[in-house]
Parts: sequence; C-alpha cells; structure tokens
Amino acid sequence: MDDDVLTTLKILIIGESGVGKSSLLLRFTDDTFDPELAATIGVDFKVKTISVDGNKAKLAIWVNAGWEQN
Repeated sequence: MDDDVLTTLKILIIGESGVGKSSLLLRFTDDTFDPELAATIGVDFKVKTISVDGNKAKLAIWVNAGWEQN
C-alpha cells in the first residue's frame, strides 16, 4: 500500500500551552476546526500523505502537550 510513498517525514509541533498546536494539526490533516477542543494530555499523533511534484510523502505529525513554566 505504501509502495508509491517516496519518504516518511516526522514532524514535531511544540510550543506553549493553549496556543493552538492541536487545532493546527486538525486543520491541516482533517480540514476541521473545533473551538471546544480539549487540551492535549501527553501527545497527539496524525498521519497525512501529501503529493509534491507528483511524488508522495507521508507526514507523521506529533503534537506535544504544552507546559507552563513557574
């Protein structure tokens, strides 16, 4: 099934808590937006296959839970 995928790229989205990392992930992978999205606990993970110049690449995208610094 993945025979036509050229490569897999691993992407990690990091940042402060509450800035919209998970919303960015959902918009990019599922083209959806949920204004009531709960905070991420731990990590969230999604995969999307894209085509660039006729070549397919699989994106493995990870989002970490933001953290507050005291």
